[in-house]
Amino acid sequence: MLLCLSAAALTAACTKEYDCPVPGVERFKFSVYMPSYEIMTAKVVPNCGYGKHGVIVFRYNNAQDEVFAFDATCPNSEECLASGVVALAEPNVYADCNKCKSRYSLIDGKHTEKRIKLRAYYVLPMPNATDRYYVSNYY
Repeated sequence: MLLCLSAAALTAACTKEYDCPVPGVERFKFSVYMPSYEIMTAKVVPNCGYGKHGVIVFRYNNAQDEVFAFDATCPNSEECLASGVVALAEPNVYADCNKCKSRYSLIDGKHTEKRIKLRAYYVLPMPNATDRYYVSNYY
């Protein structure tokens, strides 16, 4: 019995690999221009996302329209949730928190040292519009 409970607890702990403590926000949707010739580049769209801290939109490459969007709020602590905004870092594949100095990958949103990540948002290509994308927190 104890072995079964231990196995169940271990399985439950492993199913959630990375946490994202940034709460959901009211629905939003915007469009952004991310030229295909600008690979490994990011933009910050202000006044949206959690706490209106902004949303980072990142174009990884142009081969498969790999464009990602993450909330610009650091989820590392309660203090960071209140005012810890991540900013683009060098090289452009990272964002750093200006409060706690945490670093996040803009490819998957994961913290470089902890098991937390930035809140990800949906990115969809706009129909009939080259290099323009919709970013939203709903489908």
